[in-house]
Amino acid sequence: MPSNIPSELIGNNLKLLSLPAVVEKINSLLEDPNSSTADIAHYISLDPVLTARLLKLVNSPFYNFPSEIDTISMAVTILGTRQLRDLVFVTTVVNQFAPHEDVKFDLETFWCHSITAGLAARVIALDQKNLNSERLFICGLLHDIGKMIMALLLPQEVITLNKANQNKEINIYDAESQIFGFNHGEWAMALLESWHFPVSISEPVHYHHNPEDSTEFKVDSAIVHVANVIANNIQAPISKDDDTLLKQTALDTIGITQADVEGYYEQVYELLDDVLQMLYYDMAA
Repeated sequence: MPSNIPSELIGNNLKLLSLPAVVEKINSLLEDPNSSTADIAHYISLDPVLTARLLKLVNSPFYNFPSEIDTISMAVTILGTRQLRDLVFVTTVVNQFAPHEDVKFDLETFWCHSITAGLAARVIALDQKNLNSERLFICGLLHDIGKMIMALLLPQEVITLNKANQNKEINIYDAESQIFGFNHGEWAMALLESWHFPVSISEPVHYHHNPEDSTEFKVDSAIVHVANVIANNIQAPISKDDDTLLKQTALDTIGITQADVEGYYEQVYELLDDVLQMLYYDMAA
């Protein structure tokens, strides 16, 4: 078992695990009282590839705005600076990490599953008139990022984990805790804290397997749990825990039924191909 707790190990590898540079720059502009929305729009507009990706996304059925948004300045006006920052994060994080070549870790499967979970979380949030639908998209996107961190920082232990997971009698959370000392939800929370993400994101990510243990964000944690189950049944599994059973307590917390969940599947299917193309395949090419 590694002697380092997640926060220490991540702290020792901040360069490897840093935010995309463009996101760090936008964060600094957001924190600068002398900067304006025009400054942020101008900075993004300096990158033609990023600009094209963002405009393609905001003009897609993902948002379904009634009229075309043809400039980043207009996107900032309609979406707001923080939501646009989150979109920049989404469109840049896919290429940020690559686990050790010795580790059996399918990046395509990982990101397709993660994006599907993000989309499902947003669909649920919108249906529930939850004002945090974009934040929940980020939560869904990052819910399994702890698996990526383990593969990056502790490749030999991940090889051991993969062997242990061949035994169907072993619970993956138990196996992770035995091998790493912490499960992937705890690793994810440590990473998000190092990125200075708010608890409103790190807590639902941390508790997506056991949303009943969430303290401040039980509904959001339950939404990410349901979104993960939806994604598990739509995309190829990334690891053994992807046969996670849907918890009735999560449905009760949100205030939805199994019939509602079936409706969410349909909405996710309707948008999924376009979203995967924009957020993964266009950028991974």
